[in-house]
Order: sequence, then structure tokens, then C-alpha cells
Amino acid sequence: MTNLKSVTEGFNKFCGPAVLSILTGKSTDECAYAITKVNGQYNVAGVQLTDLLKAADNLGFTSKAVQSFGSLYRTLVTLVRDDGMYIVTIPKHFVCIEIKESKIYFCDNHTKEPIPAASSARLGMTVVAIHKVTAKEKLPEPVLIPIPVCNHTLGRVYCDDCNVNMIHVRKWVRITLAGDSFEVYGTEENLTKLSRFITEMSSFHDLHKM
Repeated sequence: MTNLKSVTEGFNKFCGPAVLSILTGKSTDECAYAITKVNGQYNVAGVQLTDLLKAADNLGFTSKAVQSFGSLYRTLVTLVRDDGMYIVTIPKHFVCIEIKESKIYFCDNHTKEPIPAASSARLGMTVVAIHKVTAKEKLPEPVLIPIPVCNHTLGRVYCDDCNVNMIHVRKWVRITLAGDSFEVYGTEENLTKLSRFITEMSSFHDLHKM
């Protein structure tokens, strides 16, 4: 079975957002917005390949250019043993391809559903560019575990041992992210903000490098 998703069609019917929908399962409108955030264009119709690949990266897919071999048919025959998903650029159009166990699947904004590539009418078209796309590894969401404040601080405004002004401390938490654990303290409001920030940042593949 293919990993390509069916096109989740919104108001946007164009091929660029459709390709991202096929990869991610998001609606074409969500994918069009991802492209807008890259190129600043509100009306997403014709899309530059570089903008499409940047939007794909922001949605969790890295890309790498691979060699094409003339027509789509010849390119796919040559790559038939290189399993993976591909964004293929043909004249004035983008399509998605998956090669899996020597089987080739095709999907775009016209088919809307993945089909065997052999059934596509576009096999004779020239491949302008082809990029292999790979889903980034997803980091686990941070886990926040409440930790009781130490007993010697109870009933005191300032703790000499911890060097902490207890007026501003409402909660201790331990944050665990990608196997690392650390403790923080602060007001309930600030800890909530911190939790949201870490959750948002955990979607970035290179968080552990920060």
C-alpha cells in the first residue's frame, strides 16, 4: 500500500498545494497557506519549485534533487529500485510519485487518489526536475511532571537554602524532551507559556541543536 495520501481538497485546486496535501494529508488550503508563508503571495496558483520545496520542509519533509532521465516513463523505470516519495516537476505541473517494492504510484490534483503510475497519461512528458522527499523524524512532545516545593520553604517568603523568592514561585516542574530531563520553577502562567513554547519548538527537527 502506498504512503501517498489522497488530495484533501479545499478551495485551492492547484497542483502545488495538492502535492503538499498528498505528502502530508493536510487540506490544499492549509498547504496553500504554508506556501504563502514562504513567498508572501496570497493567491497561490503558479508556484516556484524552490518555494514549494521550502514549504514542504516547513511541513516536515526534507528534499534532495536526483537525476532525471528525459521522460517521466524513462525516469521512473530508471529509479524503480530506489524506494521513496518524489516531487516531480513536469512542464507547468507538479506531481507526486512513490516507489515502493518495485511498484510505482502516481497522484496529482487531477487523479486526487494515488493510482498505479502505469495508468497515468503523463508518462511521455519531460521531467524538468525530480526531488526525493523524506519525512523528518518527529520528536516526542515534552512531558511536564509537577514536583512539590521542598518542605523547608513552606510558610516562608524567602528561602535562604534555595535562594528563591517564594512570593513568585507557584510551581516546580520537570520537563522531559527527547530523553533529556531538567527542572524549572516559576508562576503558573509563565510555566504554561514555557510549555507551549517547547511544544511548538519540538516540531523543528533540529531542536536538539539549539
